[in-house]
Amino acid sequence: MHRSVIGTFVGLAVLIAACREDRAIPGPVASAVSSGGGYEIIDLGTLDPAATGVSSSIALAINERGQVVGGSTTGIGDPRPQGVFHAFLWDNGVMTDLGTLGGRSSTALYVDERGDVTGGSETAGGGHAFFWANGVLQDIGTLGGIGSGPTGLSAIGAVVGVSNTATGAPHAFLWQDGTLQDLGTLDGGTTSAAAAVNRSGTVVGESNTASGETHAVLWQGGVAQDLGTLGGTFSTATAISDNGEVTGQSTDAAGQKHAFRWSGGVLQDLGGLPDYPVTAGVAITPSGQVAGSGTTQSAFPVHGFVWARGEMQDLGTLGGPSTFVRALNVQGQVVGTSLTCGSVSCSRAFVSADGVLRDLGALPRHQNSEAYAINARGDVVGRSLLNITSDARRAVLWRRVRRP
Repeated sequence: MHRSVIGTFVGLAVLIAACREDRAIPGPVASAVSSGGGYEIIDLGTLDPAATGVSSSIALAINERGQVVGGSTTGIGDPRPQGVFHAFLWDNGVMTDLGTLGGRSSTALYVDERGDVTGGSETAGGGHAFFWANGVLQDIGTLGGIGSGPTGLSAIGAVVGVSNTATGAPHAFLWQDGTLQDLGTLDGGTTSAAAAVNRSGTVVGESNTASGETHAVLWQGGVAQDLGTLGGTFSTATAISDNGEVTGQSTDAAGQKHAFRWSGGVLQDLGGLPDYPVTAGVAITPSGQVAGSGTTQSAFPVHGFVWARGEMQDLGTLGGPSTFVRALNVQGQVVGTSLTCGSVSCSRAFVSADGVLRDLGALPRHQNSEAYAINARGDVVGRSLLNITSDARRAVLWRRVRRP
């Protein structure tokens, strides 16, 4: 089940490439359609003003102001007719093309509370992380090597990620106010990767050690702290709350992989689900609530979970074998994708609150949907698909409807 955070560095390039190669057909247009359960689904459109009939888009993040970021085909450039894929910022019905760093394609991955954006873009010399603010697209650069990619953004514009160094080894970085900092590794290690950053600029991720093990790391003030393990040889940190609590995954003394919560210097084993003993934390709230996934030793099927006050709750599914957790907000609402049958052809976006898993639905005539992020208000973003094989996909916002 575990994939190293360093693997995310490769995954960012794959995401951009995959989005660029979409072969989409027209999606249905819906300004606001009720999807039930207190939500309305909004088609965010695309960056193709001529609506060539082959446009597609995906929404990957949303902030508290309701601003959404992701990527879209543009209708211009090669490959034709859908055009190249560009990062976008959607704000109050207007989708803005954020451009690229001189390459063909880009994708926006995160947006902070001010509307600043970070993501990845192709350049003449490889893929680079970017920062967009006030209409200006800035190249974050690299740590001396070829390629960099963001893995997190704080609420106030600090970017973390992974970059190749001059030796070719990937290192965690922190970029803030125009300065790119190599966070280094644990003593004796050669590689590291950042996974997340909180409002105060504390960064978490992983590093290898002098013995070749991989351990979860917390960087504060540029100093790397080894968070240890649950008794085994491996750990990685994947998320940090604004009050400094951390979650991730670690092996115990028996080699079993479990989700953990780190708080006040103590690493707590969150255990496993009865039928899905291999667990990993994906997100954590300031109150210490953790959301993540559990699976079997064979890594499939997968069930989402929420852990709070010492108890791990299985989120269940929408009728199929698996539920994949993507995000958790401060209200304890979880979003992701769940299967409604025994096949990935039946994927649906969900929101879970108070122990109830709700299908968020899809655009009219679409069969599939996926959710990627949620804000504190409960608004959710992702994409709606005609079906799993058609490539007809549209960025969507499931907006919480307030009842009178």
